[in-house]
Amino acid sequence: MEMETLTPRPTQRAPRGATRISPSLTDLFRASLWLGVIGFGGGVSVLGNIRHLAVERRRWVTEREFTNTATVAQMLPGGAASNALAHLGLRLQGLPGAVAAYTAFILPGALLTLALAWAYVRFGIAPRAEVVLSGLNAGVVGLVAALAIQMVRSSVGRLWQMGVAGAALLLSTAGGAASGEIAGLGIAAGLVFDLLAKRARLARMRRAPRRRFAPKPSPPVALPDEGQPLEPLSATRAPEHHRPVLAVAPLGLAAGASAGTLLALGLLFFRTGLGAYGGGFAIVPHLHSTAVDAGWITEQQFANAVAVGKLTPGPVLLMATFIGYVVRGFPGAIVATFTIFAAPFLLVVVLGAWLLRVRSRRWVRAALRGLTPAVVGLIAAAAVTLGGTLRGPPDVGIAAATALTLTRFRLSPALVLVIAGTVRWALSLAGV
Repeated sequence: MEMETLTPRPTQRAPRGATRISPSLTDLFRASLWLGVIGFGGGVSVLGNIRHLAVERRRWVTEREFTNTATVAQMLPGGAASNALAHLGLRLQGLPGAVAAYTAFILPGALLTLALAWAYVRFGIAPRAEVVLSGLNAGVVGLVAALAIQMVRSSVGRLWQMGVAGAALLLSTAGGAASGEIAGLGIAAGLVFDLLAKRARLARMRRAPRRRFAPKPSPPVALPDEGQPLEPLSATRAPEHHRPVLAVAPLGLAAGASAGTLLALGLLFFRTGLGAYGGGFAIVPHLHSTAVDAGWITEQQFANAVAVGKLTPGPVLLMATFIGYVVRGFPGAIVATFTIFAAPFLLVVVLGAWLLRVRSRRWVRAALRGLTPAVVGLIAAAAVTLGGTLRGPPDVGIAAATALTLTRFRLSPALVLVIAGTVRWALSLAGV
C-alpha cells in the first residue's frame, strides 16, 4: 500500500490533462525531505511514494516519464529511490534540482543514523538493548536472505545466470572481490552469453530454412525480459540544457582528526558506492572484509551498523554514516556519508541522460541480464556474511522465521525488524 505523501498546495493542483507545472527548487527540496522522513520499507515502496507525489499529486511528470526515470535509477549503483529523485531533479531543474532532491532525501536518515551512532559510542548498549539489537541483526539476516530468494525466483531463469550468481557468491565470500568488480563480471557475462550466443543461434536459424528450401523465412525471436523491466523509449526526451555536469565538492576535515584515516575512509566508501548495485546489501561482503579485517570496527559493530542502516528511513547505504562515526567520530561520519553517495550521484548526473536514450537497446538489455544474477549473488553473500554474527539458536530461529515470512507475505521490512527485536527481547525474559 502506498503511503500518503505531502499534501499539495491548492495552487499547484492541476486538472487532469492540463499542462504540467515545473516545481521550484524549494518545492523539490521540501517534497524530497518529506519522502526521506517516511522512506521506510526499501526502494520499491519508496518509489511508489515518489510516483504518487510526482505523477498523481503534483503532476510534475507523466506516467511514462516516471517509468523511464525508475528504470534508469535501477540501472545505476546506489539506492533506487535516491537515484530516481536525483534524475527527476535533473530533468525538472537541472543540476541544482538534482542536488536539492538527492540531499533532502538522504538528510533525515543521515541525521537519525548519526544520532544513534553518537549514542552508541557515548553510552554503549544496555544489556536489554543489546538483546533487542541482536534480534534486529537476526531479522536483517532473514530479510537479506528473503530478498535473495525473491530475486532468484523472478530474475534468474537460465543456466548461465545461475552460474553467474554462484560465481558472484563464491568470489564475494571466498575471494574477497569488490562488488564493483563482480558487477563488471556479470555485465561481461551477459554480453557474451545473452547477446553473442543469441546472435549465433539466430544466424543458424536464418540459414536453416534455406538449406531445407523452406518457402518462408523463420520468424523473429523476441528477447525475453527476465532481467530488469525496460520500457520502450519515450517520445519525450530530456531537455538539452540538462547536460551532465561533473560537480566536485571539497571535504572539510575537523581539527585533530587523522587526515590519513579520513582519506582512507573516503576512498573506501567512494569505491564502495560505485559498486552498490541492487542497493546497500550488495556491498556488505566487501565492506565487511575491508572494515572489519582492517581492524577499524568489530564484527558486532558492523552487524549493528547494517541493522541501523535498515531500520532508519532512507537508503541502506546510510550504514556508512554509522561506521564512519564509530571509526573517526563526526568528521568520519561526514566523509563516509558524502563519499558513498557521491559516486552514485555523479553517475546519475553524467550517465542518466545517455542511459535514458539507450536503455531499450539489445546490448543494454543483455548487460542487465548478466548484472541481475551478479547482484543476486552479492545479496546472497551478504546473507552469509551477516549470518556469521548470529548468536545461538534463538537468533538463527528469528532469521529463518523472518526469511520465510517475507518470502510468502508482503510486509514492511521495518515492521518485521521491530517484531524481530521484540521477539528476541521476549525470549530473553523467558530465559532463552
